[in-house]
Amino acid sequence: MTKGILLLFTASTIFACKQNDSKFHVPAEFEEQEYIWLSWVERGFLGGDPFYFTALDAMKEITPYVKVRLLYSEQLNYTKEQLAKRIYEKMIEHKIDTSRVNLFYNEIQYGAIQDPGPVFLRNEKGDFAIADFSFIHFDKRAEAIDRNVAAHFHLPTISSTMISEGGAWQTNGKGTMLLVESVELDRNPKMTKSQIEEEYRRVLGVTNLIWLKKGPKEEEWGKLENGVYGIGTGGHIDEFCRFADANTILLAEVSQHESEQNEIAKETSSRMEENYEILKQATDQDGKPFTIIRVPTPEQQTKRIVFNTLNKEEMSWFENVTQDTVEFYLTTGYFNFIIANGVVVTSKYWKEGDSEEVRLKDEKAKSILEKAFPNRKVVQIDCMPLHHDGAGLHCHSRNEPK
Repeated sequence: MTKGILLLFTASTIFACKQNDSKFHVPAEFEEQEYIWLSWVERGFLGGDPFYFTALDAMKEITPYVKVRLLYSEQLNYTKEQLAKRIYEKMIEHKIDTSRVNLFYNEIQYGAIQDPGPVFLRNEKGDFAIADFSFIHFDKRAEAIDRNVAAHFHLPTISSTMISEGGAWQTNGKGTMLLVESVELDRNPKMTKSQIEEEYRRVLGVTNLIWLKKGPKEEEWGKLENGVYGIGTGGHIDEFCRFADANTILLAEVSQHESEQNEIAKETSSRMEENYEILKQATDQDGKPFTIIRVPTPEQQTKRIVFNTLNKEEMSWFENVTQDTVEFYLTTGYFNFIIANGVVVTSKYWKEGDSEEVRLKDEKAKSILEKAFPNRKVVQIDCMPLHHDGAGLHCHSRNEPK
């Protein structure tokens, strides 16, 4: 493999670009991409392996099809230069073509960059801009990641005081947007649905908005009725519903057998069927009905960990702890995939010693995705480190269109 030139894109200074008056819109992720943004994080979360384990596997699959921008920061005892050197050594060790990877230095370490990261907009002339929404995080610098990117590339920003997280919505690049009521109204309690719609129209250039109700039950925050905690997104759409093309929507489906296993699965099934009915009645921006493809959900997985071994940030995810240990749902699923030109990279769950049912579920999900993306290779990798973060591969990425 060829070692490329190290590009350190320092983005610690924020400045305001003049907004371009041309009409911008957000391209779809299934369109041709120039880069896929990923993040490098040395630590794990809630007992999981370091996030970079999955980042390396993802880069190996993505780089033959599209270049990668890798967001990193000073971490642990590494300086910026030391960590950059370590990253390149790890990529070479994993036989990744480093000439296809550019490093982007950012002041703050951040894993799930889908949410505060740069939302690239494009107009008819091919000019780019960055959508700059508000974002809630205990470290205020997280909200500035998208502005840092805009500043570095001298791109105009279209700003909004509305809180929006990238993983919470999907667009088809033609004007249709899918969003989730439970997320948008929770993040913006003082706004009505109409006001939220108007702001998305203004910033993202969408024209046709479709509201789904809720995401999987096990993705809710806090202690659920069965005593197990949810650490997920609270309903981000990239956990259960995605566009495969401008008129095809993938939607999660809980089997009848699985829905009978426990009340959490039963509730998730009910929610997905309610979303299915909404999508069946919906039309795209041209008034055409959607093709809807159902994709299975993996077996529910939980993790139990000793509470007093957690750091302060990890402890903050759990309230009303009454035992020495806490049990939480891992945010597993096949929907948190990255579309990277000729390849779709998604999760797998079977490992040596697991039941045959887990392997067959992986194979079924892959087969369905291969039919939904007939001209792309579908690859499954281990994303478990990210599931401990209440996230998945798509959450830890961003698309930069060509």
